[in-house]
Amino acid sequence: MYTCPIRRLQIGAALWAVTLVLLPLQMAVALQWPSGYSIADNAISDLGVTSCGVFSDYAATARLICSPWHAVFNGGMVVSGALITAGAVLLGGSWGGRTGRTGSVLVAVSGVFVILVGCFPWNTFPDLHDAAALGQALTQWSAMILLAAAAGRGAFRALTFATVAVSLASFVVFVAGLDGGRSPLLPLGIAERLAFDTLTLWTAAVGVSVATQIARRTPMTRDLRPSSAAPKTTP
Repeated sequence: MYTCPIRRLQIGAALWAVTLVLLPLQMAVALQWPSGYSIADNAISDLGVTSCGVFSDYAATARLICSPWHAVFNGGMVVSGALITAGAVLLGGSWGGRTGRTGSVLVAVSGVFVILVGCFPWNTFPDLHDAAALGQALTQWSAMILLAAAAGRGAFRALTFATVAVSLASFVVFVAGLDGGRSPLLPLGIAERLAFDTLTLWTAAVGVSVATQIARRTPMTRDLRPSSAAPKTTP
């Protein structure tokens, strides 16, 4: 058997896999904009703005925002955060050692920050919203690094480090864009999506990988799961 009951791992993996729904949900909310939503020029948080008007943050160019389905987006963030946290709790035993356990805790904390992002729309609680988004990024990056370290050498570690690198670099470009800088190769909206949506993709991909391994009833290897010390399953 695994270090945790298989049923518990199945539920945790499913919860993480379902977080991928947040991406098509963003698209559905964006399609409701009467003035049109630009993936390149609009921020993700624009989807959750609760009123229509012209807004700008820091030195970024002012933009027209009108998101009729803002409640759907904000609610989706709350649900996504809850799924991340619950999944992290259920999957926590999959990663062995203090490093793995700490990483699991930080993933759970990152989910709480995602909930706060949905609870505090950017236009009504800008400071709390931005602090929660930054908290999510910092805790999830840290968690991913710790879980990759706990995994040992293999595909999981390599892909996780690559995801963190892309997310972190894009976040730097995104912040520079907010302060008035602009990269012709990476517009504000694209930079933010590479910074944050990659975290969603990583979470969902790990959930799918764990669920697939359990379905095959084979032990998760170092390449696919962080805990290489887990004993094999038995019929």
